Amino acid sequence: MLEPLPHADDFLLAQKCLEGDSQAIRQLQETYQAPLMSYLVHVGADAAEARMLVSDLWADCIAPRPQRKPRLATYSGNAPLQAWLKTVVFNNLLQLKRRPPGPVVHEDEDGPSPESPDNTYSPEKPVLDIILTAIQASFQECDPEEFLLLNLAHANGLRGRELAPLFGCSEAKISRTLDASRAKIKAAILRHVKERDEWLEIQWEDFVELCRVVSPSCFGLE
Repeated sequence: MLEPLPHADDFLLAQKCLEGDSQAIRQLQETYQAPLMSYLVHVGADAAEARMLVSDLWADCIAPRPQRKPRLATYSGNAPLQAWLKTVVFNNLLQLKRRPPGPVVHEDEDGPSPESPDNTYSPEKPVLDIILTAIQASFQECDPEEFLLLNLAHANGLRGRELAPLFGCSEAKISRTLDASRAKIKAAILRHVKERDEWLEIQWEDFVELCRVVSPSCFGLE
């Protein structure tokens, strides 16, 4: 028996939009216009950039392009639609801010665009880049023993009472070390994100949401 989609109502709305249902399209825009505008300004866009990006998003979500599906066709219903849309516009904001000066080559023109030289559609690429580079850099800074402790606690699910004898200390010290190590990794991740894009005002909650929404296929897991 198939498992129900975690966000079936959102998925149904997306499908109706793709079918050209005008009421569904209006619902999509009226429901998410203001939250997306607010989110973009929150993470570092100015008001004009936010308006442009959200305006462009609606056509991008529904209209097919040469050799590419409408953006909404990639929505699976496994994440809230609002969180998914925020990831898409955040990705587009990154592309806009990182675009070098000069003429813009659009994706629907002849030849590949500067942002995707292989012409492969992967809307999560810039977001994935932020996630992977920040996490990898923060892990490289982590003390080897602390990294091992974190790995045993989170990846292997060992509890404090099981970890304490392995590290020759009390369970209370294990708890304190874990808390301190998590805090250092969190700070390092946000620092590396900021170093890459100085304009970006991303908070920890924003970063965690991005990690939850980005497709596992982008990590090579599918």
